[in-house]
Amino acid sequence: MNSYDKAHELARALQSSSEYQQFLTVKKAIDSDGPAKKMIKDFLARQMEIEYERMAGKGEDKEKMAQLQKMAELISFNPAARDFLQAHMRFQRVMADVYKILGDSIAEGMDIFAKD
Repeated sequence: MNSYDKAHELARALQSSSEYQQFLTVKKAIDSDGPAKKMIKDFLARQMEIEYERMAGKGEDKEKMAQLQKMAELISFNPAARDFLQAHMRFQRVMADVYKILGDSIAEGMDIFAKD
């Protein structure tokens, strides 16, 4: 068994998955809707900013969280933006599950920094 062949097989499976196909469909719709696309980009950028701050050990910024919540509410009123965000999250979940499966399968060899 060749690992690279299996990786390409997995890539093809992901490309043909219903989650990815749905994501591509709503992405096409959002690409032609400038205001909705900007709304999504702003939301994802703010979400990433908050996550980076969290990972850096900074405390939760309640004002930024409130802004993110307000942005999410606005997105919920725009069907194209809402559908895109939902499809994006579903596909991100699939990818996170795949990464976890792969990581778990080689965890034993990756524990060099584990405490003895």
